[in-house]
Amino acid sequence: MSPAEPQSPYAQLVSVLERYSDQRTQGKVVDYVPYARLKERLRSLPIQEGTQSWDSVWKVVDSYLAHSVKTAHPQYFNQLWAGQSAPALVGSVVEAVANTSMYTYEVAPVATLIETEMLERFKRVFGFTDGEAQVTTGGSNSNYLALLLALHQRFPEVKQHGVRGLPPVAVFVSDQAHYSMDKAMVMAGLGLDSLVKIPSDESGQISLAELERKLVSCVSEGRIPLAIVGTAGTTVRGAYDDFNGLAKLAGKFATWFHIDGAWGGAVAFSKTERKWLDGSERADSLTWDGHKMLGVPLMCGVLFVRKSGHFDRVCNLGDTSYIFHDGAERQDLGPYSLQCGRRVDMFKMWLEYVFYGEQGFEDRIDNFMALSAVAEDRIKAEPNLELQSKRWINNICFRSIPTVDVDLSEFNKRIREKLYHSGNSLVNMAYLGDNMTVRMIICNKDIDESDVNMFFDNWIAMAIATEQEFA
Repeated sequence: MSPAEPQSPYAQLVSVLERYSDQRTQGKVVDYVPYARLKERLRSLPIQEGTQSWDSVWKVVDSYLAHSVKTAHPQYFNQLWAGQSAPALVGSVVEAVANTSMYTYEVAPVATLIETEMLERFKRVFGFTDGEAQVTTGGSNSNYLALLLALHQRFPEVKQHGVRGLPPVAVFVSDQAHYSMDKAMVMAGLGLDSLVKIPSDESGQISLAELERKLVSCVSEGRIPLAIVGTAGTTVRGAYDDFNGLAKLAGKFATWFHIDGAWGGAVAFSKTERKWLDGSERADSLTWDGHKMLGVPLMCGVLFVRKSGHFDRVCNLGDTSYIFHDGAERQDLGPYSLQCGRRVDMFKMWLEYVFYGEQGFEDRIDNFMALSAVAEDRIKAEPNLELQSKRWINNICFRSIPTVDVDLSEFNKRIREKLYHSGNSLVNMAYLGDNMTVRMIICNKDIDESDVNMFFDNWIAMAIATEQEFA
């Protein structure tokens, strides 16, 4: 009998993916190994470089998957993304196989048409029908690009002369704004001194009165208000700013109005929940990430702009005759992006859209909110649990209150770490002022009430065990 033919690497890859897919919701969320020990374990793998052996490759793959967090696991509540959707996963694989880039129609004809069509549909959903949109690497990239658009709108000479010689400016954000705004100010050359952080109320919403006071103060000091940034779904609380109020102030002070909706912008797909976005259509620009609440594989960001022409002003630069050969009709997307080469991220979104449709997206969002209400009710029903902030959407901030006299932040931090190390549940933490909070995020489309209750069962059991350590 002749020996069996070895599997091709592509057939072996399918086997690996099938095996991992079957296991991704089973067992532990993560097989936790401390940093130093994992580093040593991976270093000691019996693999040498340049072996040209597929056995070596699959050993590395197996080790990688064995120690990776199972982000599709029903006890993963850690980040603003989770789960796994088969249509979008197929899209991710196919785009990698095709291995093209989105800068020209010449090398990405079908992808160009798909991205253009999907952005047109999403512009309608978000209320930017008459404007334009650009696919980005995610919220940080979108927020940075929005700041550049605001800067070039107010000071067109920056394109030629740079920021030197500009009058002092101010960009206004909530103290709950994502840290990408700090980074954007540095990358744009405006500096952190030009970033004015406005206090928020106890629910996480920016104070309009304090914002107006700061605007008046900055103008009196000779500083030019460059942009006001609101947030649709803050990172910790999931809070939404008053966008009509922000739009009114932006108009009064003739400044750019941007909304960071990377996380919470997805409620635009829900007739019930889109109330949180009231007034967002008045913004000059809006960030949204499809890889967060809608759950397509990372990355899939979009920046919407209310009026056309801004991307061309900021991004269409230099001698590009070697690559862009547009005719009378705009075909190439590269000249209107901060990037040159980029992946076909909208293809996976297109397959998700084809399979589920906007109704499916709405059902997904509504289910997240229903499960979040279950979590909120469970916290309120447990005598030793405390809701620490108003629940806006599917961010739940809570903590345990022990019967012994201990530091609450340290106590809850220890519970979280012990759950993480055990692999039973993985949830994140943050701070509300000086107090640590457990930040539970519900955005896995495949979980149900039993998974939410299982998390709290795990948490309470670990809290009891931890309290005994302090007794």
